[in-house]
Amino acid sequence: MNGKIPFCRIIALICWCLFCCAAPASTQELRVGDRPGSETGLSLLAAYAHQFDATLHTGGDFHVDRYFLRMDGFKRHSDVLSLGVGVAYDVSDYSFSGNAAVPVRTPWDQVHVLTLSATGMYSPDEKWRLFVAPSLGVAAGSGADWGDSLVYGGILWTSFRCTPDLVVGLGAGLFSKPEEFSAFPVVVIDWKISDRMRLSNPLYDGVTGPAGLELSYKFDGGSSVAAGGSYRSQRFRLDDSGGVRGGVGEDQGFPLWLKLSTRVGAQGTLNFLGGVIAGGKLTLEDSHGNTVEEQDYDASPFLSSTFSFKF
Repeated sequence: MNGKIPFCRIIALICWCLFCCAAPASTQELRVGDRPGSETGLSLLAAYAHQFDATLHTGGDFHVDRYFLRMDGFKRHSDVLSLGVGVAYDVSDYSFSGNAAVPVRTPWDQVHVLTLSATGMYSPDEKWRLFVAPSLGVAAGSGADWGDSLVYGGILWTSFRCTPDLVVGLGAGLFSKPEEFSAFPVVVIDWKISDRMRLSNPLYDGVTGPAGLELSYKFDGGSSVAAGGSYRSQRFRLDDSGGVRGGVGEDQGFPLWLKLSTRVGAQGTLNFLGGVIAGGKLTLEDSHGNTVEEQDYDASPFLSSTFSFKF
């Protein structure tokens, strides 16, 4: 038995690295293996997702409606340097019901996340890239003090083009959140398996988040299908009038999805996603970060749509 434990831990660590391969601040509209062709660019993304009723293990259930809007701009300053800025706003509307046998039956309702980010891409040659993305924002429940809801940190990774069809990279992310400091590995992959099939990190936000892996297949005409998985964690400050005044809430899980994408004109993309959030957990902490309540919830299906447009 002792000989098997290290192997299991290694497998678990590898899976964690693959799922934690990006963060919201690192999202941009360029694949890591491609050089930008234009001098400037602007992109808009809007998303909606509905997470169906998820049953809490101690009784009761909840569902979530999520709305997401993001705008990014970049400018190519030279052959080796591109800089960008972005702003994103995310609203998650929770609805709890049932007779949950817990201290706080309705721990929160709406969660608002506003993020400002900057990006820098340095490409000294055709093989190497260095990427940095600091960000600053707030993650707060309705009525929470935004000054106590700051989320800030950044992503740093470097990638290497191994072959014309394969780019791999490694880095790290460091973030300060309400009553928590987190650090995680960043694994970057962009593998063009064939003219139609690709394995890469998802580059869109929404219910799935931008972290994870996705295998896609492209049809003639620009449409594609894909299957993917990621890890998503949303941690936020609570208001001073709820069951846990000034506390912290967190919703985490592993979204798994199937996706259908189609082009809308020359610059637009419409995505439809359907999947399930597995391994979900809700956590409620007091204002000092001590756990008040922690509940797992059953696998919950979701549907989502995103529309993006590049100028």
